[in-house]
Amino acid sequence: MNAELYATTVAPRSSRRAGRIKLGLIVLACALPALAAWASYRFFPPEGGKSYGQLLEVRPLPGSEAPDWPRGKWVLATVEAPGPCDARCERRLFTQRQIQVAQGEAAERLVRLRLVAGAVAQGEAPSRAEVPARAAPHLASRVGAGLYLIDPLGNTVMFYPDAAEPGRVIREVGKILKTNNGLG
Repeated sequence: MNAELYATTVAPRSSRRAGRIKLGLIVLACALPALAAWASYRFFPPEGGKSYGQLLEVRPLPGSEAPDWPRGKWVLATVEAPGPCDARCERRLFTQRQIQVAQGEAAERLVRLRLVAGAVAQGEAPSRAEVPARAAPHLASRVGAGLYLIDPLGNTVMFYPDAAEPGRVIREVGKILKTNNGLG
C-alpha cells in the first residue's frame, strides 16, 4: 500500500526533467533583457549629449543673489565691453531679442540682460533688467563673448558664441525651457 501511494505522489523522472527545463526557460526569459542591456552598454557605449551650445560647469553666478536679479526666470545674458555698442554688439543684441521672441508662450520665462563690465546697461525693452555688474567680469573670463543661458536659480548653464547659428540656438533654448517647465 505504501508503494502504491509513493508511486502516485512522486512524478516520474521525465516530467521532473520537463519541469526543470520550463523553469530554466522562464529564468532565462527574465534575465535575457537585463543581460542584453548590459552587453549593449558595455560593448556599444552611448554617445555623449548633442548640445549645440557649450555646456558650462554649473556654478552660481556672482551677483545672482542680489535683490534686483530676476529670480525665478531663465536669463539670456550678454557681456559687453564698456563704451558704445558697435556693430558686433548690435548683432548680438538682435540675436538675443530674436531668441526670446521665438520662444512663443515661454518668452515670458526668459529675461534678456546686457551686462557691461564695470557697469550695468539700461535696456530699452521692458524684458531687460538691471543686475549687479560684478557678474560681467566673471562671465567674460569663463568663455568669451557671446550669449550665456543662466537658470532660474542663478547658475550658469550654456554658452553660445557669436558665430552660433541663431536657428539652432532658438531650438535648443526652446527644448531647455520645455524640458524644465517646472523650473522658472
